[in-house]
Amino acid sequence: MLGNWSLLFRFNMGRSCMDKEQIRSLTLAFLMIGSVMLGLFFLGVETDVSDRPPTITGEEPGDFLVGEVTSVTVTVTDESVDEIYLEVSLNNAKLPDTYLDENGQYVVDITGLNPGTHSLSILARDYLYQETNWETQFTISYPDEGDTEIILDDLVTNIQHGDDAILTGNLSHSTIQSCDFIWSDSNIEEEQLNVPIDDNGGFSMIFSEITENLTITMDAKCGINILSADRVTVNYIVQSSESDDGNSTNEDNDTV
Repeated sequence: MLGNWSLLFRFNMGRSCMDKEQIRSLTLAFLMIGSVMLGLFFLGVETDVSDRPPTITGEEPGDFLVGEVTSVTVTVTDESVDEIYLEVSLNNAKLPDTYLDENGQYVVDITGLNPGTHSLSILARDYLYQETNWETQFTISYPDEGDTEIILDDLVTNIQHGDDAILTGNLSHSTIQSCDFIWSDSNIEEEQLNVPIDDNGGFSMIFSEITENLTITMDAKCGINILSADRVTVNYIVQSSESDDGNSTNEDNDTV
């Protein structure tokens, strides 16, 4: 009987020692796994700390004429360009499908913009949510079309009674075909006729057998995109003929 108890005691003691060894082994295994995971964690933290925010460089066209600049190229630099989130806004309106190419570039098409001042803003965000902003403004203008000018030839404005008055000159502008050229011998705002001109802007008008003073107003407006205007007024003074003077004298004598 005592022998059985002794054998049972020895068995329990051996099992207890085995359990302790297993526990020790498992503990060491967990410690090793934990150390590896902790090392990986700190390695990741160190990598993240060294990852700087993205940088943005872009073209700044400034002021230019219509058609001179058709696009603006933006370049983003980062340790992980393929993971960059890009947001592009043109005149405060977000553009769709804004993705960087393999060189970290994005090209903004500005061919549809009207003349005026415009703004372009870029936001680049990396996988750590580090953001960088970039913005530029530019102005699109129409090309200068020059002034509109009505150039009159030397005129004889004192006309004998019943003679013709001749009005010649030249309309000057960079695009003559865009001009609206009119004249009137009364209120030009209410009544007017077109002034006939040749391809170079030359014109010639004859007012036949003038018997009373005559005022001619000419008005020109020219320009495709930028309008300019000019207006001239010519006063023809009719001189009385000698016969008219004689008739007037006789009438005065008769009156007297």
